[in-house]
Amino acid sequence: MTSLEERYRGLKARWREGERDREPGLELLFLAWWHWAEPPFLTDLTDDEDVDTLWHEVFAHLGGERSDDVEFLFVAGIMAEVGGYVLGIDERWRARGRRMIDRAMAAKHSPLSESTFDNRGEYGNYFAHQLRGQLRPPEITH
Repeated sequence: MTSLEERYRGLKARWREGERDREPGLELLFLAWWHWAEPPFLTDLTDDEDVDTLWHEVFAHLGGERSDDVEFLFVAGIMAEVGGYVLGIDERWRARGRRMIDRAMAAKHSPLSESTFDNRGEYGNYFAHQLRGQLRPPEITH
Protein backbone atom coordinates (compact mmCIF):
# COMPACT_ATOMS: atom_id res chain seq x y z
CA MET A 1 0.00 0.00 0.00
CA THR A 2 1.35 3.38 -0.98
CA SER A 3 1.30 6.09 1.65
CA LEU A 4 -0.32 9.42 0.85
CA GLU A 5 3.13 11.03 0.97
CA GLU A 6 4.48 8.59 -1.63
CA ARG A 7 1.39 9.08 -3.77
CA TYR A 8 1.69 12.86 -3.55
CA ARG A 9 5.42 12.84 -4.41
CA GLY A 10 4.80 10.56 -7.40
CA LEU A 11 1.94 12.69 -8.75
CA LYS A 12 3.95 15.87 -8.20
CA ALA A 13 6.97 14.42 -10.05
CA ARG A 14 4.80 13.39 -13.01
CA TRP A 15 3.17 16.83 -13.02
CA ARG A 16 6.62 18.47 -13.09
CA GLU A 17 7.57 16.17 -15.99
CA GLY A 18 4.61 17.48 -17.98
CA GLU A 19 1.83 14.97 -17.31
CA ARG A 20 -1.33 17.05 -17.17
CA ASP A 21 -4.10 14.45 -17.31
CA ARG A 22 -7.33 15.29 -15.49
CA GLU A 23 -7.58 12.34 -13.08
CA PRO A 24 -4.08 12.59 -11.60
CA GLY A 25 -4.49 16.36 -11.62
CA LEU A 26 -7.60 16.14 -9.45
CA GLU A 27 -5.85 13.85 -6.99
CA LEU A 28 -2.76 16.08 -6.93
CA LEU A 29 -4.94 19.13 -6.27
CA PHE A 30 -6.53 17.28 -3.35
CA LEU A 31 -3.27 16.02 -1.85
CA ALA A 32 -1.64 19.44 -2.16
CA TRP A 33 -4.64 20.96 -0.40
CA TRP A 34 -4.63 18.25 2.26
CA HIS A 35 -1.23 19.55 3.39
CA TRP A 36 -3.19 22.52 4.78
CA ALA A 37 -6.52 20.92 5.59
CA GLU A 38 -5.41 18.21 8.00
CA PRO A 39 -2.50 17.80 10.39
CA PRO A 40 0.42 15.55 9.33
CA PHE A 41 -0.31 12.95 12.02
CA LEU A 42 -3.62 12.21 10.23
CA THR A 43 -2.40 12.32 6.64
CA ASP A 44 1.31 11.34 6.82
CA LEU A 45 1.99 14.28 4.49
CA THR A 46 5.17 16.21 5.28
CA ASP A 47 5.94 19.87 4.75
CA ASP A 48 6.46 20.88 1.13
CA GLU A 49 7.39 24.45 0.33
CA ASP A 50 5.94 24.10 -3.21
CA VAL A 51 2.46 23.05 -2.12
CA ASP A 52 0.84 26.52 -2.35
CA THR A 53 2.24 27.26 -5.80
CA LEU A 54 1.46 23.74 -6.98
CA TRP A 55 -2.18 23.93 -5.85
CA HIS A 56 -2.72 27.22 -7.71
CA GLU A 57 -0.96 25.84 -10.79
CA VAL A 58 -3.13 22.70 -10.94
CA PHE A 59 -6.26 24.75 -10.18
CA ALA A 60 -5.55 27.07 -13.11
CA HIS A 61 -4.64 24.21 -15.46
CA LEU A 62 -7.91 22.39 -14.73
CA GLY A 63 -9.88 25.51 -15.60
CA GLY A 64 -10.22 27.48 -12.40
CA GLU A 65 -13.57 29.01 -11.62
CA ARG A 66 -14.51 29.14 -15.30
CA SER A 67 -14.22 25.38 -15.79
CA ASP A 68 -17.14 23.39 -17.18
CA ASP A 69 -15.94 20.20 -15.46
CA VAL A 70 -18.62 19.53 -12.84
CA GLU A 71 -16.47 17.30 -10.66
CA PHE A 72 -13.58 19.77 -10.69
CA LEU A 73 -15.93 22.64 -9.82
CA PHE A 74 -17.26 20.67 -6.87
CA VAL A 75 -13.97 19.43 -5.41
CA ALA A 76 -12.03 22.66 -5.97
CA GLY A 77 -15.02 24.61 -4.67
CA ILE A 78 -15.02 22.58 -1.45
CA MET A 79 -11.28 23.15 -1.07
CA ALA A 80 -11.65 26.90 -1.64
CA GLU A 81 -14.63 27.23 0.68
CA VAL A 82 -13.10 25.18 3.50
CA GLY A 83 -9.50 26.32 3.09
CA GLY A 84 -9.85 29.82 1.69
CA TYR A 85 -7.69 31.21 4.48
CA VAL A 86 -4.60 29.56 2.96
CA LEU A 87 -5.40 30.30 -0.68
CA GLY A 88 -5.36 34.05 -0.48
CA ILE A 89 -7.90 36.54 0.74
CA ASP A 90 -10.23 34.41 2.82
CA GLU A 91 -13.62 35.87 1.88
CA ARG A 92 -12.78 36.09 -1.81
CA TRP A 93 -11.79 32.41 -1.95
CA ARG A 94 -14.75 31.34 0.18
CA ALA A 95 -17.11 33.16 -2.19
CA ARG A 96 -15.37 31.66 -5.20
CA GLY A 97 -15.66 28.21 -3.66
CA ARG A 98 -19.37 28.65 -2.97
CA ARG A 99 -20.01 29.80 -6.57
CA MET A 100 -18.16 26.76 -7.89
CA ILE A 101 -20.06 24.35 -5.63
CA ASP A 102 -23.38 25.93 -6.59
CA ARG A 103 -22.57 25.60 -10.30
CA ALA A 104 -21.58 21.96 -9.85
CA MET A 105 -24.70 21.10 -7.88
CA ALA A 106 -26.94 22.82 -10.44
CA ALA A 107 -25.37 21.11 -13.47
CA LYS A 108 -27.87 18.99 -15.37
CA HIS A 109 -25.48 17.71 -18.06
CA SER A 110 -23.28 15.79 -15.65
CA PRO A 111 -24.84 15.44 -12.22
CA LEU A 112 -22.66 14.32 -9.34
CA SER A 113 -23.51 11.28 -7.27
CA GLU A 114 -21.69 9.40 -4.57
CA SER A 115 -20.74 6.81 -7.19
CA THR A 116 -18.72 9.54 -8.92
CA PHE A 117 -16.18 9.02 -6.15
CA ASP A 118 -16.26 5.22 -5.87
CA ASN A 119 -12.90 3.42 -5.85
CA ARG A 120 -10.86 6.62 -5.87
CA GLY A 121 -8.96 6.31 -2.62
CA GLU A 122 -8.79 9.08 -0.04
CA TYR A 123 -9.82 11.63 -2.67
CA GLY A 124 -13.00 9.69 -3.36
CA ASN A 125 -13.75 9.03 0.29
CA TYR A 126 -13.36 12.69 1.22
CA PHE A 127 -15.48 14.12 -1.59
CA ALA A 128 -18.20 11.46 -1.36
CA HIS A 129 -18.58 12.55 2.27
CA GLN A 130 -18.68 16.22 1.23
CA LEU A 131 -21.27 15.47 -1.45
CA ARG A 132 -23.51 13.71 1.06
CA GLY A 133 -23.43 16.91 3.11
CA GLN A 134 -24.43 19.01 0.09
CA LEU A 135 -27.29 16.67 -0.85
CA ARG A 136 -28.73 16.39 2.66
CA PRO A 137 -31.32 19.08 3.40
CA PRO A 138 -30.32 21.38 6.25
CA GLU A 139 -31.79 20.57 9.63
CA ILE A 140 -34.30 23.02 10.98
CA THR A 141 -33.99 23.68 14.68
CA HIS A 142 -36.49 25.51 16.80
